[in-house]
Amino acid sequence: MNFKYIIGLIVAVSVFSSCDKYLDVEPKGIVIPKRFEEFNAILNAEINTNCYPDHLAYASDDLYAPHTLVAPDPLANAYFWRETIDVDNDGTPAIWGPLYRQIYNTNIIINNIAAVTDASEEKKKQLLGEALAERANAHFVLVTAFTKAYDPATAANLPGIPWVTYTDVTTATPPRTTLQETMDHILADLKDAEGYLSTNRLNKTRFNKAVVQAILSRVYLYMGSFAEAKKYADLAMKEPHEIIDYNEYTYPMQDKNTELLWLRTTTYHALIFDLHYSNDLVNMFAADDLRMDVFGYFYNGLYMRLENYWGVYGIRFSELMLTQAEALAHANDLDGALKILNELRVLRIESSAYQPLVSANKAEVLNWVLSERRRELAFGSTRWMDMKRLAKLGLGTPARRQSINHEDLLSIDPATYTYTFEIPSRVLMFNPGMPKNF
Repeated sequence: MNFKYIIGLIVAVSVFSSCDKYLDVEPKGIVIPKRFEEFNAILNAEINTNCYPDHLAYASDDLYAPHTLVAPDPLANAYFWRETIDVDNDGTPAIWGPLYRQIYNTNIIINNIAAVTDASEEKKKQLLGEALAERANAHFVLVTAFTKAYDPATAANLPGIPWVTYTDVTTATPPRTTLQETMDHILADLKDAEGYLSTNRLNKTRFNKAVVQAILSRVYLYMGSFAEAKKYADLAMKEPHEIIDYNEYTYPMQDKNTELLWLRTTTYHALIFDLHYSNDLVNMFAADDLRMDVFGYFYNGLYMRLENYWGVYGIRFSELMLTQAEALAHANDLDGALKILNELRVLRIESSAYQPLVSANKAEVLNWVLSERRRELAFGSTRWMDMKRLAKLGLGTPARRQSINHEDLLSIDPATYTYTFEIPSRVLMFNPGMPKNF
């Protein structure tokens, strides 16, 4: 690798590492890459592949962490579901800062790849599609953290998030679009990306058509558009895969895992040491559920989550199956929902104990699907999103934080809690006209 290429890569992925008045970015002589390889390297940067916000992982009710109620710490603030995560205005705003830096990096590609002369149009379209998908997904994660739950009846009147399409960090802060406008932008980017992408990709951290379809399915599920969620789940499921039978399980490396569509990790490498099952999550697993044998390690009074020493914050094919099942249950196709649900369960329950689920009761089937979704996708990137959307649908469950001795410390009621964090105080300090959430 020559020196010129290294410099191009460093400029592309590191120029956005300080702080402006809006996004933690300070202009320090921006140099736009010229060569295709330099643009391509942006999507391989750690800020993109290790991009799921650790604070949202801590906000999940799957997790037990040894924080105290008086801990003055951003992770503790997220863990105890406080309105404001950051404790001061000095550091990079939690969730907000890393994701907007990622958005800036993708905009470098989106706004400049057309001028590249050392690659084919096909390669440039592929990279453009990946960048559009990355930008859309980053904005979507921001939506799940910093806006109220989506409701088509109110979304046009609720604040969304600033939609950033530029690379000039001296540009004035864009206003918060409405929530409906934000979601429309996300969907438009994803559908444009779907059109540019093929089935090919470099590795499982990168995007292809199926990954984008899976993200579309997730976004539509969050919006309560169940028919569209199923449509895109059906399309993504056409990608070659195999759901592993945990009766015969061996530990595949994540990039070789046949049931993993898209691989992402978290921004906080030490999170693995805090991946302990909450008591409420432990109680959801029956004795014959093999997932606790495969991924749960009992140590010092707690179950730790062990999955190749990393959580999975991308997309599993089993997530798509459960989206299909949920959509069918909402559409009152209970036989269809149970068929998919049982196809997954037979691979997760001890063979000697497995019994298919049978019911003609919609509420019961939907509850089975949602419970299976929580068990199957534990410690992934969907639980906070699910807590929020299910509360809006009236299907949420109370969540609590407990001590190591299972004493209740705090609980939230899905009927009253908003599952929304305040815009970071550093951002509000420099943008006093920006609408607050509370």
